[in-house]
Amino acid sequence: MIELQLKLLGDNLRNKAFYDALKKVIVKGKTVVADIGSGTGFLSFLASALGAKECHLYEYDEELIKNCKFFAAHSSEIKNPPKADIVISETLGNYALEENIIENMCDAKRFLKPGGIVIPQKIEQFVAPVTSPRLIGKINTWKDVGFGLDLSALAPAALNNMFVYKILPADLLQQKNAIQKWDDIDLQKNEKSVRTGRAQWKIEKDCEIFGFAIWWNCELIPKITLSTSPFEKQTHWDQIFLPLSKSLNFKKGGVLNLSIKSDSRRDVGIRLNWEANGIKMDSSKGIN
Repeated sequence: MIELQLKLLGDNLRNKAFYDALKKVIVKGKTVVADIGSGTGFLSFLASALGAKECHLYEYDEELIKNCKFFAAHSSEIKNPPKADIVISETLGNYALEENIIENMCDAKRFLKPGGIVIPQKIEQFVAPVTSPRLIGKINTWKDVGFGLDLSALAPAALNNMFVYKILPADLLQQKNAIQKWDDIDLQKNEKSVRTGRAQWKIEKDCEIFGFAIWWNCELIPKITLSTSPFEKQTHWDQIFLPLSKSLNFKKGGVLNLSIKSDSRRDVGIRLNWEANGIKMDSSKGIN
């Protein structure tokens, strides 16, 4: 846990974005802040330095709360919480929903005074096909173990998993509509934790698709955002690679379809399903 917290504290882009957002909404001497999943308390320390009247910190990891006055429980366990002007939560992961931010923020609305605001406010999720074999090569290391061992039984488990990688722009399909939004979440509303999305690409030149990259943009407040896009400055978060069990070969004019289902309910954990198919693929190569 402390390793993760140090990684968060070292992410200057993240820290600056949250500082800027708090600076715009805190009224000195008046604003009460509820910090959901507070960790070390960094966001509340920022809020306090910016003049917040009170900060209520909710964190269930007791190792992080020994030297501070925190509510030592998951925020959802708190009955009749003190009301706040701002509810803030940095429960974002490499996959945006892996720390249950939708459920956290839906529940945390009961912490708000009338007219209060939540931070962050919106999450957009994006997807693009991966045409470089680099990432699938990182997964298929079992093929090169050697010593006469046949580890091919690992393939189904490996290729039906999502992986956290630093994905490069060069790994992605190189055409104008390569990046598509598959999910749009408004954390100011009571959004569902089971989500579905679709994307479609008309392929502009011959290529082979090995999987998909996904990332997110998060609006803390209007005009202040964080992004894990491979086209933006690097944060401590990386991107997600969704491999295909068999790559898809396309000729120019082919159509690639993708469907994604995400289930981030707290009692489920994280379950991400993706299915892809193609129309007018390169039949001379078949499916690898």
